[in-house]
Amino acid sequence: MKNRFFNPFIGREYNKGICGKRVFVLGASFYCNHTTESENPCPFFEECTNPEKKDSSRFDGICPFYKASGQQLSEEPSNAIAENYPAYRNFAAFMQQFIEDKNDDVWQKMAFTDYVQFFVPTIDTKFTYMSERDFKAFDEVVKELCPDVIVVWGEVINKIVRDANPWVYDKDKLPETEHYICHIRMPGMNHDVTMVCCYHPSSIKCWYNNLDTFAKYMQQVLVV
Repeated sequence: MKNRFFNPFIGREYNKGICGKRVFVLGASFYCNHTTESENPCPFFEECTNPEKKDSSRFDGICPFYKASGQQLSEEPSNAIAENYPAYRNFAAFMQQFIEDKNDDVWQKMAFTDYVQFFVPTIDTKFTYMSERDFKAFDEVVKELCPDVIVVWGEVINKIVRDANPWVYDKDKLPETEHYICHIRMPGMNHDVTMVCCYHPSSIKCWYNNLDTFAKYMQQVLVV
């Protein structure tokens, strides 16, 4: 059974990768700002973003705001990359240092999706929004993409896919890399995957204050 709702964005050069490594970026959640109190409310907002039901799938093709532009909710990873929101620009600018041609679109060398598998009602990602389904979806996407490196955005998601992940086998060594690097050995995959955990690129202060440290460990993972 497919647990994921969002279809991951896969760059056209994903298999070529960055420094020869396939890089999968895992964000936190997508949110809807068409609340019932907004200037442009969505008639489906309360059900689509219901944090108890945690299921936006019924509105995939009928959301009035996405349907008007020929888009679907399930394609939001690709929609978000195309929209190039600040978080995506910040991350792309950071990753640009690891590719040869600085004029290339670095997103075309990576894959991306968010962890939470429904549209959430707030800009921040709450633990109550998450469920076992999300972790199963994460497993599905990792097996589908077969990445060499997973970059996880934000402490909220890191607490799940790093700290509570049964496939991480070297948690005891996390302090050696300031909790940036660990490795997962997932059933059904024939290679271990390096996971790099960073601050969310929309958390401006934390992101920029720790950028040099993040760069050091990404250099270690991708280049050394």
